Amino acid sequence: MFVARRMQRNVVTASPATPLSEARRRMRGHNVHQLPIVQDDRTLVGILSDRDIREATLPVALLPKTTEKDVEELLEKTPVEKVMSRKVVTATLTDSLEDAIVLMHDFRVNSLPVVDDKGRIAGIITRTDVLKAFVQALGVGEISSRIEVVVPDQPGALAQIVNIIKSFHVNITSVLTTGHTEEGFRAIFFRIATLNVGPIRKAIEQEGFRIMDPSEYRL
Repeated sequence: MFVARRMQRNVVTASPATPLSEARRRMRGHNVHQLPIVQDDRTLVGILSDRDIREATLPVALLPKTTEKDVEELLEKTPVEKVMSRKVVTATLTDSLEDAIVLMHDFRVNSLPVVDDKGRIAGIITRTDVLKAFVQALGVGEISSRIEVVVPDQPGALAQIVNIIKSFHVNITSVLTTGHTEEGFRAIFFRIATLNVGPIRKAIEQEGFRIMDPSEYRL
């Protein structure tokens, strides 16, 4: 799965010269918390958050006898470039969703502007976009069942389980593998397109594999 297929292409932006008051109106009107800041050729030069706007008005707002009109005048007179962040964490059109997740996690951001090979804004991807993509990829919401199997961490183990499920003429809608608490083993999570999983579970166990029990993870 790639960022280019899941990103939002209609991006609300502002220019460096846009007043903070107008930037705030755009954020509120489109229900977003960040605005990519771009030049006329759509080159990304910064990003503005609603937090940046609040911090810009804080010194004035704390002054005695400050009115709401004073704050509004400050927002009207202050261009975005005065308070925007110039170091922007971005994704590219060729990044995978896994790449985007790592960037969001490592830099603690909720969205990533997506740029092309010339640094121009092409879209934006949020945590919600990524979550929706993985929910769909895992087949959650479809009529299906989940089987979790512990297998030896060696070539061919996955194929053996797949062949067992295949013998029941049932489609596998998603597969996920991860390390297991026991050294030398892996856990494989299958989502299969049937609710009648009893016979399949039994067949897997008869071949010497262990079906995981959620109670194993209780503290």
